Amino acid sequence: MLRRATIDDIEDIYNLNTELFLVLNNLKENIYNPIGFPKEYIKASIMSNDTDYILVEDDDKIVGYALIEKRESPYKEYPSFKEDSFAFIYELIVLPEYRLKGYGKSIIDEAYKWAKERNLTSIELNVLENNYNARAFYERVGFEEYQIKLRKEVK
Repeated sequence: MLRRATIDDIEDIYNLNTELFLVLNNLKENIYNPIGFPKEYIKASIMSNDTDYILVEDDDKIVGYALIEKRESPYKEYPSFKEDSFAFIYELIVLPEYRLKGYGKSIIDEAYKWAKERNLTSIELNVLENNYNARAFYERVGFEEYQIKLRKEVK
């Protein structure tokens, strides 16, 4: 079952978020700490009109979620850029034991409906280049590369 988060879900979201950051820390320990976002941040996101947690439940247990936000082009006041309102998925996780059951795709489908309801033009997200399973999943559900972000360490 899919649903939007409420204040009562903060603890479960925090626990899943911590699981996500453990994975991210394993992939890029120089960038990510193995701790979840503060519960105050999660609460503020739930209360915001432009942000939602899309939750997926299995037997009344939250087993995955996506955090989605409405965004505007930061450069829209410049004539070189077209105006753009889009959805951005900050994070998406499905617990490993619940993967390959269609839950991730259901979350993406719900995110698509969320964006469409708000007349947004697209959905964007970031994925680490070495997170091969996530990249393959996003490509399977229709995401395409459109921009590449590069990084160089300063030591």
